[in-house]
Order: sequence, then C-alpha cells, then structure tokens
Amino acid sequence: MSDVRARLGSAGLQAYRGWKLYIEPERLRMRKVVRTWLSRCAPASVVLEVGAGTGFMEPVVKDAIRDAVYIGGDIAPTERSGLVFDATAMPFGSSTVDIVLAVEVLEHMASPESMLAEAARVLRPGGHLIVTVPFMFGVHDFHDYYRYTPLGLEELLGRHDLELTETKVRGGTFVASTGLLRNLILNSIVGKPRDWRAQGRDKKIRWLVSTVVLTPWTLVTWVALGLDSVLDRHTVSPPGYFFWCTRTDRLIDDAA
Repeated sequence: MSDVRARLGSAGLQAYRGWKLYIEPERLRMRKVVRTWLSRCAPASVVLEVGAGTGFMEPVVKDAIRDAVYIGGDIAPTERSGLVFDATAMPFGSSTVDIVLAVEVLEHMASPESMLAEAARVLRPGGHLIVTVPFMFGVHDFHDYYRYTPLGLEELLGRHDLELTETKVRGGTFVASTGLLRNLILNSIVGKPRDWRAQGRDKKIRWLVSTVVLTPWTLVTWVALGLDSVLDRHTVSPPGYFFWCTRTDRLIDDAA
C-alpha cells in the first residue's frame, strides 16, 4: 500500500508540472517568448539557467539555440539539476556566459541586486539576461519577497551595467484575476509551501488532487486571455512580466 501511495504522490507532482507547462496559457506564453528571445541571441555558446528547478526550460533553450551548451542549476536541486549553487555566488568566471536565464527567480531573492550583479559579472559584453517575474500574483512558493514594475527593474539593472532592452506581459487584468482565484483554490487544497519542493507522499497526492480540480479552470484562463487581447491590450495589471536585458560595456571600460 505504501508503494502505491508513493507512486501516486510522484504521479501527482509530475501531473501538476505537465499541466502547468503544456496546458496553462501563461506557461505556454512564457515558453514562446523565451524561445523567441533566445533565437535572437543565436549563435550563443553557453546558456546558464539559474533557479532551473525541474529544468522545464532546457528543451526550449536547446530548440532555440541547437549548438549552445545548456547549464542548469538550483539552490534546491531536483533530479534534473546539473549543478547546485546560489544565484548570488555563481561558480563561473567573469565574462564566460552568453545568456543568463532566470525564470520566476528574482522575486525569491532576498538580495536581488546581488543576483543581478553576479549575472552582469558572468555575462560577456553584449550578452543577455532573460528574466520572468510575477506581478499581479499572490504570494507563492517558498521565500517570496518582491514584485517588479518595468521602471523598478530598469532602475535596478542600471546599477549593475545591465540595460532593459524589451518588456512583454503574459496577459492582462482578466488573466491576473483568474490566476488569483486559481491560487486560492490551489492553496486551499495543497496548503502553504514550507520548502522549495513538495515534501512527503501526502503533499504530492494533494498536488494530484489539485491538478484534477484545476484542469477545467484552464478553460476559464484561456477565455480570460482572449478578453485581455481585446479589452486590456495595454494593461497595467498583468499577472507577470518578461524582461530581456543586455550587459553593457561599462564594466570593461571601468576595469580599463
């Protein structure tokens, strides 16, 4: 019986991950935007993903830049983690990376400027930092500290020789509203996170239940996305932002 419960728990976690990646419109848009930006960066030799978690962006990177070396790491490793490291102390030499990818990471950093400084350090001049962050989104996951507007992030980037090149949103007011309700349902079933990853069989089974309950809700989110595309095209209340940033040459100039 315990073996069956363990398999159910694992299946629950995998089902939830798959649901978010391939059904949830926000995640699909995330993959599309990141893939487009990565394609613009090609050719690139080294792509570093910080806070890579379960590695769901690895296929996107390899599809967009086929010859690039992908390195994914996290402070809380999973079975897909290549390295274990803190994003504020990256184990790479200066100017050795072409692209740094941080998907839903910056809001979890107690010292976000330390991470941005490290990203600027490891990036080659002209290299790119791709960041995604939530905005109109409830407190989630473990250690959720901040929310960022484009103006606020641009100010932080400028302190570390990084320039905001392009900004995109992942929906508007309608998607944000459905997301808040979805989080209410999810948290009611799963409970508040106490660690970076789901712990224990019971917790993982709760993820399975939440996936079953929330799958029909995905249709509501797709409708909301359609409403946003018509009624809130220039939203100021998106559920999240995508930021494409470029490292400037000032670090090299200062060193000289």
